[in-house]
Amino acid sequence: MKIKVDFTREQGKIRALNGSNFGPNLSGQKNFNANEDFKALRIPYARLHDVPLDNPGMRLVDVQLIFGNWEADENDPRNYYFKQTDDYIRNIRSLGTDIIYRLGPSIEHSLENYLAYPPPDMDKWVRICLNIVRHYNEGWANGFSWNIKYWEVWNEPNAKPHMWSGSNELYMKLYGKFALALKAHNPELKVGGPSLSCPVQPERWEKPWQFTKDFLSYCRKNRIPIDFFTWHCYPVDLDYIIKEPYKYRKLLDEYGFKDTELQLNEWHFTECWSNTPEWKMGMHGINGIDSACAAANILSWWQDSPLTMGNYYTAGTRGGWGVIDIYRRKFKTYYALYAFAQMLDYDARVKAVSSKQEISILAGKNEKNSEGAILVSDFNSAVKELELELNGGSPDQVRVRILDETHDLEEIPAEVRKGKLILKKQYPASLWLVTGLVC
Repeated sequence: MKIKVDFTREQGKIRALNGSNFGPNLSGQKNFNANEDFKALRIPYARLHDVPLDNPGMRLVDVQLIFGNWEADENDPRNYYFKQTDDYIRNIRSLGTDIIYRLGPSIEHSLENYLAYPPPDMDKWVRICLNIVRHYNEGWANGFSWNIKYWEVWNEPNAKPHMWSGSNELYMKLYGKFALALKAHNPELKVGGPSLSCPVQPERWEKPWQFTKDFLSYCRKNRIPIDFFTWHCYPVDLDYIIKEPYKYRKLLDEYGFKDTELQLNEWHFTECWSNTPEWKMGMHGINGIDSACAAANILSWWQDSPLTMGNYYTAGTRGGWGVIDIYRRKFKTYYALYAFAQMLDYDARVKAVSSKQEISILAGKNEKNSEGAILVSDFNSAVKELELELNGGSPDQVRVRILDETHDLEEIPAEVRKGKLILKKQYPASLWLVTGLVC
């Protein structure tokens, strides 16, 4: 397959859509400190959801864990426990990553719900949340001036009963109360939701789509702001997740929310769903080479989409969904996200087009326009060899690194044939990071 890369034709910037859920673990950090691994991924925003599940025994982030006694006075700073969340957020920020703070509980897969239910007093819940905002942005309760902009209301209220046990309308009421209160408190801050759970099977998409319409109708009717719209996607089909941002942009525009940001703030590709060891930890499971190449492919195709931010689930260790394990061993998905992060040093995007969706290509130049780089991800195509025709980029000093079943971004000899760069694969799913192209 032939692909043309034209370093003389710039096409805007490569966008850092590589947000995450979680930061490095706080629990056990003395023994296994993943800070440098996380920093290397150059994550722009970490969404704070399910954080306690990745940090056993710690009272992190969730409203009920910060304000533990519902009967207590919400106006008294002594009734809040911020210390562990302070340390968690401080650590993330020190690594160059900003915060999207999810207000509410983490998901519950237990036999009973203990925390994931509607608050008994919505107005009190709103006041508690505003005090959390004040703590991190205004110094309240020995707090900080961290200017956390993004505040998300709850997580997956349509995922019942493990995230919400009330009606859809009850969630919308809660969202509206907090959104209006936050804007009255500080109109510069951003409020978002509904953090919608979407099914993995396209044929079951109708219910979350209707939830979206009802939510947009409610907010439009009651003049409730949506600064950023959030939803989730765990697809078994590549085309499905690549096109999702376009569908939501069209719908939000139709309802008058043309300036609302789009944040697909949980996503992770897996070709099937099961609880087998192979699915959890195998080469073709949720963190194997297929999922890795899909991740790089998706981030590349999203460059031209209306998406504002994507948040991969996860950059932690949670339940096998992370990019590393608790011993800091990196999965294939880590290397794919690392390869994308390297392209941010070459963010002057140039023209490079693939005719196959399974094969993505992203190319750019550095700030001095002196060096070019290319990221190619082949998600199980039938193509055996790629021929890259380079206009304005010499391959004389090129470095090629490959990610596949047996390589973790190790450098391999570059093959140049009549001025063209040749990329050969040994396995169906393969990724190449090409640097050192002289422009």
